[in-house]
Amino acid sequence: MRGGKNLKVKCILLGILGAFVLTYVISYMYNRTASGQAAVDDEKNRSVCIYQDGAYELVDVEEYVQQVLAGMADGGWNMEMLRTVAVIIRTGIYHQMDVNTHNTANNGKTANLINEAELREIRYTEDELREMWGNDYQRITNMTSRAVSDTRGVVVRYDGEVIVPVYHMVSTGHTVSAEELFGRDIPYLRQVSSDADRMADDFSGTVLYSGDRLRKTFQKWMGDETDDEVKVASATASGYAKEISVFGNTIDAELFRDQLGLASTNIHIDRQENEYRVITVGVGDSLGLSLYGAGVLAANGESYEDILQYYYTGVTVGK
Repeated sequence: MRGGKNLKVKCILLGILGAFVLTYVISYMYNRTASGQAAVDDEKNRSVCIYQDGAYELVDVEEYVQQVLAGMADGGWNMEMLRTVAVIIRTGIYHQMDVNTHNTANNGKTANLINEAELREIRYTEDELREMWGNDYQRITNMTSRAVSDTRGVVVRYDGEVIVPVYHMVSTGHTVSAEELFGRDIPYLRQVSSDADRMADDFSGTVLYSGDRLRKTFQKWMGDETDDEVKVASATASGYAKEISVFGNTIDAELFRDQLGLASTNIHIDRQENEYRVITVGVGDSLGLSLYGAGVLAANGESYEDILQYYYTGVTVGK
């Protein structure tokens, strides 16, 4: 994988996934208790309403998926990995359409239409893609277009319902369950091994911070200093911090990560004289599918169906 593209995908994930994972988990729980089934059997005429060049227009979901995929793709992904991600993107759009259907009182009249602003997926314009890919533009767009065409209408379902297709960049060597992270059991978001992630260049990172730097960074969230240590106050079984104690003041781990620009909340801290060594493992929250691990499986000849069914327990992949 190319370093620049890795960084781009990492930034997308850290900036967007954190904001949407919990929302998607909550929406899953709503869907499981809402009356009726989502209208998912009609794969035709699904559209996304976009605002571009001062006007609104409808874009076919398949075209929208291709525009997202071409911007998200890594130059080293093969066709099977592109098919895998195309299905994930489409599944996310279908899922949000289903949520809207449950939450509106219009009897499903707009079940196949959604506003772009309601989606987590980032669509790229042709000009943006040309600038992003340069001489590789034609190759990437040809490959992503084929991947979308090959999987047209294919989504991931559990027990007949479109799933919450959460994913991350690099796991800690295994994914984590929704129950571990959120205290809610989601059957298809269970822990599975992803050992290949340990080979990723950004599997772990280490940064040294002075005590003064940490005080300045978290000054607005701190009261009196009752401790001279910075340490993880609580964490999940897989090492994902929930709370960080900063000189006796409890800071939410996600806030700690965001303020320091860390790759994940799998945080480990030790003191070295007057500095604190902060070690992070993985990129993202290790929930759902690992993009790095999936890329390795695809490179080893696994099909996109098998990859999706490996990372999402008990699901079906199809139209």
